[in-house]
Amino acid sequence: MHPKFLLIVMPLALMAMASAPDGHSIAHNGDGHGAPACVICHGENFQGNPAIRAPALAGLSQATILARLAHYAGPSGHNAMMRQVATALSQPERQAVATYLSSLPPAH
Repeated sequence: MHPKFLLIVMPLALMAMASAPDGHSIAHNGDGHGAPACVICHGENFQGNPAIRAPALAGLSQATILARLAHYAGPSGHNAMMRQVATALSQPERQAVATYLSSLPPAH
């Protein structure tokens, strides 16, 4: 491989890694652009909060989490808090959060 090629490609790869959303951080702290932290309603371990009808998120499949976020961002999503979350998250942020939450042990 030509050394000049590495000088161009390596910084681009590092920039892409640095700018990739962190699902753990978003779930625990919000995204800083309007989406609050998931822990606020879904609990510190994402096991849900029956008192406010916030379901468990830990261990759900990525597809399920992404589908629910798409639902809340769309016209049939009538939960105001979840609409705020879903519309504030970018698609890469949604994917990062779904990947993180699906990696957690499921609720008991």
